[in-house]
Amino acid sequence: HGRKALILPCLGRTEKDVQVTGVQSVSVEDSMSMVHLSRGMKRPASTHLLSEPAIIAGIARATLPDGPTPWQEYVDDYDRIRDVMQRALDGFEDFNRRVRGPHGFRLRQPARERIFLTPSGRAEFSLAPLADPTPGEGLLTLATVRSHDQWNTTIYSADDRYRGVRNLRTLVFLNPADMRERGLSAMDRVDITSVAKDGGRRTVHGYLAVPYEVPPGCAVGYMPELNVLCPLGDFSAQSDQPLMKHLAVEITPSAVDSEA
Repeated sequence: HGRKALILPCLGRTEKDVQVTGVQSVSVEDSMSMVHLSRGMKRPASTHLLSEPAIIAGIARATLPDGPTPWQEYVDDYDRIRDVMQRALDGFEDFNRRVRGPHGFRLRQPARERIFLTPSGRAEFSLAPLADPTPGEGLLTLATVRSHDQWNTTIYSADDRYRGVRNLRTLVFLNPADMRERGLSAMDRVDITSVAKDGGRRTVHGYLAVPYEVPPGCAVGYMPELNVLCPLGDFSAQSDQPLMKHLAVEITPSAVDSEA
């Protein structure tokens, strides 16, 4: 949200990363908590591209030139980074050997093994009322999600196998009853306007309305496209996180279409 930003192009995951000691592999964690190595095979798009570790280490070295951390040694050989990680992080013991196994190794998650690190030694649940269970007259509660072909904010394609969508991300999933109430048909263009606690309003235009089995009074769309609707001042007092699962929005036929 700064007034100025720097965009630092870097090597992609599919591009070969060659440092002083040879071709490097980065360690990654997949959605199944498996940690394994990723090594690019393609020729880099430019000889001027740096790797992510090289960029971060370069910034650190320029910022703290007299610091004791051997940044350049880490860039020369990523195994040295993993050597430090195994000393600092629980569960990463013998990191470099284990990560080179056929499938890497699984991060230990006690709860998955029915080991609960609670005072009672058992799973503990609590019930807390929602602060604002209804968003207001004529409003819907919008949650943002990611698609099947997406990892966090990295979008690999515009398809979503989870929800039967192909080549489309500028959409909003709506309950059919809510669509009828607003005079909307499938694939109509709509404008989505968020209503902040301070009265501020933010709008995206021309999204497609897609009927889906979401609860009445709710709507669902993709992040990061809809992050723009979340006001800076609307965040959870408990977790300090933006309210991207609980935005009060107004959805109307698109003004762009009506003007056309």
